[in-house]
Amino acid sequence: MGKTVGIDDMAAYLPKLYVDAEELAKERNIPPSKITKGLGIERLAIPDAHEDAATMAAMATLELMEKNDLSPKDIDFIEIATETSPDASKPISCYVQGMLEQIYGRGSFDHVGAPETKFACVGATYALIDRLAYIASGWNRAEYSIVVATDIARYRLNSSGEPTQGAAAIALLLKEEPRLLAYEPEFTGFGTIDDRDFFRPVESKTAVVDGQYSIGCYLRDMRIAADAYKRNMVKLGVLKSLRESVVEKIGLASFHTPFPKMAQYAFASFLIHDWRGLPKWKKIIEKIGPEPSREGLSDVEFYISEEYKNFRRKFVKTEEFQSEYKSKIENSLIALRQIGNSYTASVWLGVESHFETRNDDLAGKRFGIGSYGSGSSAIVCSFIVQPEYKEVVKKMDLMRKLDERQRIPIDVYEDLHEGRLKLHESVIPPKNEFALVSFGNKSYDYGYRYYKYIT
Repeated sequence: MGKTVGIDDMAAYLPKLYVDAEELAKERNIPPSKITKGLGIERLAIPDAHEDAATMAAMATLELMEKNDLSPKDIDFIEIATETSPDASKPISCYVQGMLEQIYGRGSFDHVGAPETKFACVGATYALIDRLAYIASGWNRAEYSIVVATDIARYRLNSSGEPTQGAAAIALLLKEEPRLLAYEPEFTGFGTIDDRDFFRPVESKTAVVDGQYSIGCYLRDMRIAADAYKRNMVKLGVLKSLRESVVEKIGLASFHTPFPKMAQYAFASFLIHDWRGLPKWKKIIEKIGPEPSREGLSDVEFYISEEYKNFRRKFVKTEEFQSEYKSKIENSLIALRQIGNSYTASVWLGVESHFETRNDDLAGKRFGIGSYGSGSSAIVCSFIVQPEYKEVVKKMDLMRKLDERQRIPIDVYEDLHEGRLKLHESVIPPKNEFALVSFGNKSYDYGYRYYKYIT
């Protein structure tokens, strides 16, 4: 047996501003229920004028260190995962290092490794696996490493993606013998295909997305990764054969959530695939009818076909689905409905949402992760909730942060979205936080970002 490694704690940062989804829908002449029920989004987190992905990452990291009473010498790596990096060369992790040294002293973090990982929304899960493997190898020179997922989801005004926008960062504290979640590396499954479902050209501030096609890619890659996860479970004797159900081995789960209904789609497709051929599946199709034919269709074409979507709609209404969904998925979406899409951070915010909103005893349960990134790749992996987890959860405060935000009108949101407010024109002036304060304008620093901790 190798070392037990995993997540010891986590800390989330949310912008203090939000847009009400119903108000945005009315402004865009969209039926509000199309967003609140069709997508499952109630509020969209919006960064202020002084905020970017780097300030959010630094704030999440600072909170994580402070609540665990850590000093720089305790940290081996600070690895950032993002798809909204402000620089095509310099990683956000170095900006974060510089910001933290304003608190802990110049040069206090000069010993850390500081890479940045990019693979759309799955990037933080890749970074997590890399860091945990490093710790398990024994190569780490300090007890802790930190992986931070930080992103701002931004789409063109009046576009179909606009109602899914959001922003957040979440920092994960990694170590041997963690108090929160112990990783099960031997089961991890991957699914990766070169595809064009979503991308952001370097010259663009907004993403290019083919919505329905991207949903199909998500479901295809997740199935490939889930199959690999299941094969690994069989290989190691946790399942006796591929004819057994994986979901029965999982106590709760979090999926990448570009919008909350997507997590429902993903879990439904997972269960359809997992239960196919089991005795319970025969009873289900007797009630809702047989699965549609795949003949002549690629995986993506099948998953976005009206026939499959209609079948899935009937499936999610069954008692069998609802029981699994409510016990294993629903609590992960409580926070995500109030944030919108946060790319790399969303699956891990779902994890924290579970911990903060569930009252049942989770110790010993297997926590499944379904992480997806466009372009495209999925990871299905799992952790075991540790006996000490309740002590860690006591200091989590994501739900409090959600309640303390300020609602902004649509015109202010549009000014922020379009960059019409200068850095010093924040809706809520920065206080006790890192802020982007200026851009370099000389030949040697043109465009460089300067940050300051504002007291």
